[in-house]
Amino acid sequence: MKKIKLLIAVAAIMALTGCTITKEAEEKVKTISVSGSGSVQVSPDQLSLTFQVKTREWNVNDAVSKNAQISEKVIETVKEAGIDSKDIATYDYRITQETDVVNGREYPGRYNVMNSIRILVRNTDNAGAVIDAAVRSGANGLTGFEYLVSDTSAALRQARTLAVQNAQDAAALLAGASGTKVADVLEITEGGSYTSRNSGNMLMKAQAFNGEATAITPIETGTVTVTASVNITYSLQ
Repeated sequence: MKKIKLLIAVAAIMALTGCTITKEAEEKVKTISVSGSGSVQVSPDQLSLTFQVKTREWNVNDAVSKNAQISEKVIETVKEAGIDSKDIATYDYRITQETDVVNGREYPGRYNVMNSIRILVRNTDNAGAVIDAAVRSGANGLTGFEYLVSDTSAALRQARTLAVQNAQDAAALLAGASGTKVADVLEITEGGSYTSRNSGNMLMKAQAFNGEATAITPIETGTVTVTASVNITYSLQ
């Protein structure tokens, strides 16, 4: 009988000990989660241009034929200005018909044909000459003007480093204000990265689209911004 009581007592002690260990293991770790971002300014080395060739005629075939002739001339001219064939593409092509209203009645109007030609200028110093060449050969619209960076890998690495530093500073500030200290990184995820699409500053004279431009259109490149963001969770001590 004494032996049985002793075994029960030992089992009870082991059970209590086990409960104590589990409770300590389940103690919640104090954490803090912060976000950080970093940005780097980069000089663009490419320029994307979208020209429009628009024609308007009563006969749809005449409008299409006239547009084709002008578009072909624009393409050949920009090639002569230094643009490679692989950097020229048709971005959009549309045929629409106007509706004329006379005395409250609707009548079929003229046909409009629009051909949008996208050009990649790999040498931004040549941008003004390319614009002037396209306009002189018949392009009568410029709807896309976007600076690009061909390789953003180095700038993105720098932006990510700045983002982590920004998050660390935020965590240290918040932890210090609450009487704790930042310890280890428990989790880190990238919130995303992007490159701003700088439209730059194009100083084109109004008479350019009338074929009266005599000087090369001046172009100011400006900068492109590469941004990265991170989310980090730290333990506190």
